[in-house]
Amino acid sequence: MNHLPYIEVSFVVDGKNFELEKLTEELGILPTEVRGLNDWPDAVKNNPNLPLELQARCEWSISQEEYLCKQIEIPIRKIIAQIKGKEQKLNDFCKKNNLSKALCITIHAKTMCLPEMYLPPCIVSYWGNLDVAIGFDVYTY
Repeated sequence: MNHLPYIEVSFVVDGKNFELEKLTEELGILPTEVRGLNDWPDAVKNNPNLPLELQARCEWSISQEEYLCKQIEIPIRKIIAQIKGKEQKLNDFCKKNNLSKALCITIHAKTMCLPEMYLPPCIVSYWGNLDVAIGFDVYTY
């Protein structure tokens, strides 16, 4: 906990079944992490009764981590810099393969020492134009 606040921002593309390598090639971006259908625990893969959002799926993500960070905007802008100019390719690939997109913001901080959780309109608009859901997980200690 010496490095708090800690912020991790991940841009995640996921779907029921798609070729992770094709997205990497299409965008020319090396993902931080990928997860295929076979990478899920057997309890998930072999359970057809799970709700759709909990079933095994393919995930492709790029992440940025920042320690001692006081603005969530910093790692978000680093993700945007990687995607910039490739938005149309990303949207076309996701539409063709019925994929969803999300920006996941995870914050770990000491109580009363949270970073600034402010997103300027340009950042909100950028992700909105890409039809990206934005979620927050906040952990205080």
